Amino acid sequence: MIILPKRIKITEKYNYNKIKRDINILKFYYEELFVGNIGKSILGEEIKYIKLGEGRNKIFINAAHHANECITSLIAMMFAEKYLELKRQNKTYKGYYIEELWEKSSLYIVPMVNPDGVNLCLEEEYVLNNKKYKNIWQEYTEKLHKWKANIRGVDLNLNYPSGFEKERKIKYKKGIINPGPLNYGGPNYLSEPETRAIYEFTKLNKFDLTFLLQLYGREIFCDCNEIKLKKAYELGKKFENVSGYKLINEENKLFFSEYNNWFMSEFKKPSFKIKIGKEKKEEILTAEKINKFYDEVEEIFLISLDN
Repeated sequence: MIILPKRIKITEKYNYNKIKRDINILKFYYEELFVGNIGKSILGEEIKYIKLGEGRNKIFINAAHHANECITSLIAMMFAEKYLELKRQNKTYKGYYIEELWEKSSLYIVPMVNPDGVNLCLEEEYVLNNKKYKNIWQEYTEKLHKWKANIRGVDLNLNYPSGFEKERKIKYKKGIINPGPLNYGGPNYLSEPETRAIYEFTKLNKFDLTFLLQLYGREIFCDCNEIKLKKAYELGKKFENVSGYKLINEENKLFFSEYNNWFMSEFKKPSFKIKIGKEKKEEILTAEKINKFYDEVEEIFLISLDN
């Protein structure tokens, strides 16, 4: 029987301070966990990353590009804790030999790409009291729970190089020309310190497979049509089978300036955008529902480590 301590507390409002606390907790209990920073946000918060495993196969999970999707950060951290504890107990889990996965793959996780935006969305007092960027978000004070961008109104997942100009023209035609809560890709690509940090971290490590975690949809997005990305389709079907999510083949979408599309265009390796869970209007995310979301995607990560 596998007994897991679950030191990470499940909460709907998973802010940046809770990320820092939980990373420190995991580091205290599991000395094999490596902790580092890839850069800083606009307000100077360290963008944390953790590394688990020692293998040559390099997997990267990033979460909370969007401010209103902090639950993806929590799910990434829940997997990190479970993986570490399984390693400690030297267990076989769902048919996977955890010690072998640890030696085969290295898992890198940036659990919160957008700490300022998350804290704004959750109406943390120190962010609300910061006057420097208040002119950008103050007219949305009644709808901050829907805020997706960073603190200065740039949608971080639309700030990557691949097809940025084409993407911007599409947005301009829709009237999206200024900073705001969502869909504004910035004055130029990599204009934001958060995306520059992810970009440089990715270029440095040359990952073999990456995941962009988003909230709601129960879908897995990937362009599986390129010849060099045939492996992406095979992996995507495995992910579809274990999760029950639908694999969406984003044919001819590599020009869009999202992280996963830039990664595939740049490195010709698989990258998946996973939209976790199913949305219900005005839903309160209880611990039970968050655990359900986690259970849906857990084996996707295990498969990637065994790939």
